[in-house]
Amino acid sequence: MRFKKKYTTGALAMAVFHGFLMGIGGVLLFGFIVMSGDGQGSKAKGDDTVPVDAPAKPEKGEAGKKGDAAGEPTANRRTAFFAVQHGMFSTGEAAQSFLAADANLRNAAIFPVGDKFYLWSSVHLTDSEAKDALTADTFVKPFTLDAAACPPEGEGKLPVLLAAKEPASLKFEDAAQAAGLPKDWNQNITAVEQISGEIGVIRLQLISHYVPNSGCLKIEF
Repeated sequence: MRFKKKYTTGALAMAVFHGFLMGIGGVLLFGFIVMSGDGQGSKAKGDDTVPVDAPAKPEKGEAGKKGDAAGEPTANRRTAFFAVQHGMFSTGEAAQSFLAADANLRNAAIFPVGDKFYLWSSVHLTDSEAKDALTADTFVKPFTLDAAACPPEGEGKLPVLLAAKEPASLKFEDAAQAAGLPKDWNQNITAVEQISGEIGVIRLQLISHYVPNSGCLKIEF
């Protein structure tokens, strides 16, 4: 036989009120846990965020190029330079036509690299030096002069010689100093100085003369 338990009105009211309080407490506790978890997630995500204006982290291997960027020859006789470029052309004829049409480019030179022809007006040791020489519609073109395939003497010394900062440093009057220089070096220095006394133009003209005729010097990007 089942017995029905009787509850007073007051007891029922207290039970309802107690249940209501437990429900509110559970909701508040759940909300606190969720908010606490979101805060930690936002903090972790914020740590991985890079500001838009922040400089990009250097790629692996770029640190080794620091010496090249300063115009310093490396152990394998590769030196980085910075040219002032006026244009890139698909044919030598197009480059020559552009050069001939502008009297301001009388000291410029055309460099065939791969299947393209590059028109440069000066060559510098650093990016900042090249930027100082920029004119309208020109930009800086970094490149590497590679003499690794050349013998140590002669043309193999060209990247080191062109790292000179002053025209006077390119001259070797003493016979002992002149030994092992590229062919006709002193004569070519004298001839180039008749064109311009600017070291950037002198480098340009020497590269234009020696690279195509060497068979071992290479311009690389």
